[in-house]
Amino acid sequence: MRPNSPDKNSITALHVLVAGALLIIVAHWSPYVIMGDGAYLTIHDYLDSSVLKAKVLADSGKVFAPSSSIIAQYDIPRGALRSEFQLPTLLSMVLSPLTVHIVLTLFIQLMAFFGMYMLLVRRIIGSGSPVVCVGVALCYALLPFWTPAVLGVAGLPLVLYAFLGLRQGERHWHLWVILLLFPFFSSLITVGFFFLCLVAGLFVYDVLVRRHFSFAFLCGMALMSVVYLAVEYRLVLNALDPVFASHRQEASPNFVSLAAGMDRAWDNFLHGQYHVHSLQSEVILPTLVLALLLTVWKRNFRDTQLGLLIGTVVLCAAISLFYGLWSSVILEPIRTSVPLLMKFNFSRFHWLHPLLWFLVFAFVLILIQRQIPNRRLGLGIICLAIALQAHWTGYKNHPIILAQKTHGISYAAFFATPLFSDIKQDIARPVEEYRVVSLGLHPAIAAYNGFYTADWYLTYYPLEKKHAMRKVIAKELEKKASLKRYFDDWGNRLYLFSADLGRDFLGRHGSDAIPMPEYDLDQLRALGVEFIFSRVELRDAPPLMGVYRHPDSNWDVHVYDLVD
Repeated sequence: MRPNSPDKNSITALHVLVAGALLIIVAHWSPYVIMGDGAYLTIHDYLDSSVLKAKVLADSGKVFAPSSSIIAQYDIPRGALRSEFQLPTLLSMVLSPLTVHIVLTLFIQLMAFFGMYMLLVRRIIGSGSPVVCVGVALCYALLPFWTPAVLGVAGLPLVLYAFLGLRQGERHWHLWVILLLFPFFSSLITVGFFFLCLVAGLFVYDVLVRRHFSFAFLCGMALMSVVYLAVEYRLVLNALDPVFASHRQEASPNFVSLAAGMDRAWDNFLHGQYHVHSLQSEVILPTLVLALLLTVWKRNFRDTQLGLLIGTVVLCAAISLFYGLWSSVILEPIRTSVPLLMKFNFSRFHWLHPLLWFLVFAFVLILIQRQIPNRRLGLGIICLAIALQAHWTGYKNHPIILAQKTHGISYAAFFATPLFSDIKQDIARPVEEYRVVSLGLHPAIAAYNGFYTADWYLTYYPLEKKHAMRKVIAKELEKKASLKRYFDDWGNRLYLFSADLGRDFLGRHGSDAIPMPEYDLDQLRALGVEFIFSRVELRDAPPLMGVYRHPDSNWDVHVYDLVD
């Protein structure tokens, strides 16, 4: 729907609404600036991995080096780390990791707000309902976006706005700029491929049902696809002519029962997924039920918004169903017989859920507004729904609050820079002359503090590294079947696992002394490792260099010398 021309008064009201929304976004973001390194950030899949990949690459000085060149701190090829054309990599070259997080967070929220606002006003609803457009855009911007994805989720409304503009016959240059730039701010394998599938489905619908062929729309898909392949050229070239054999060759998914798969699908439909929160359960779904009840009561089944609403909800349900079935035994025969289905996660259509569910929210609010004859009552219900959703997304699920509840470890306490500076000073040798491994700690902590490590959490690295570490921890894996499956069938965490500590890297189950794990220490030394940084005391262990404590650290670190 094309926007109506607002009069002077509505423009003034709109300016107030937008200004208020922007103030809320800045207030939501400001704790990162106020708290600094005392802020609580997500550890899982962020501080333990993504932050380090960008930092290690930036510190290496080989951001633009050939894929075969070696990143010394991890002793892996450059091609194992992310593209130099993505924003976190470029920012990490000039800013500290915490500053990168702060800058990216505000950028992500602002782009999410303006993208959703433009989509609703110019393509979906029109300018006749400014409260709905600004309110839904604000709620979308307050979602706890996964920072490493940058605009992978937050930018989808803006990209859909561009595609729908081409579909409607617009040829403005800014539409092409959006499609050209989006691949630099997102990932092909997490969201790009799946969004392109969505717009390709819309293109096929236009051709087969509407009998309309848009050459510009087709060119838009082609442009985005080509730019994605250019941005991810290292992955493309490694697929055609591998620089190294990836550890993912040995990945073997754990297929669950059909019942467990359906539980997973239902949970995904209600709550979304960990990396792509859509947070629809508390407000959006109840307002959806209210809108449908009002529609039945009014018997107004011909509303265009109703058709769009039902279609979008059905698509969300289908994505959740596929998400649940993907890892279930029902698809096991198909996936195991097609190598591509074992290597690529096709269930990531759920990355589209935030976009789709907030479009549902907008459709629902418009339906409620139309079905309630009393204008003030209808506006009051809409404002209440927006306020509740903003509170749910922006406060109850604020990333700092969630992280504090989940682990309660601040950024400074997690990386414990003063403590590791003391260790480095006592070793008194250049860090490039030796390697370390961590026990009961995320290896990212040592790497963040400049140590050269033989362990890490990476999604893509040489298979030979996995085999080498497995020789070290083989006896420990045999003691615990779940740990063995975790390492052998997945392996992204190339950690110094022990049966006693399992997968506890935060000290949740105490820090009592444990017997020295049955590691192959000769193999560990062959990897260049000279020190073990352990969160717990080890009995019958190699010589203890010292126990390090610091008031600003969440850890006490026992340093064991393997070559003393």
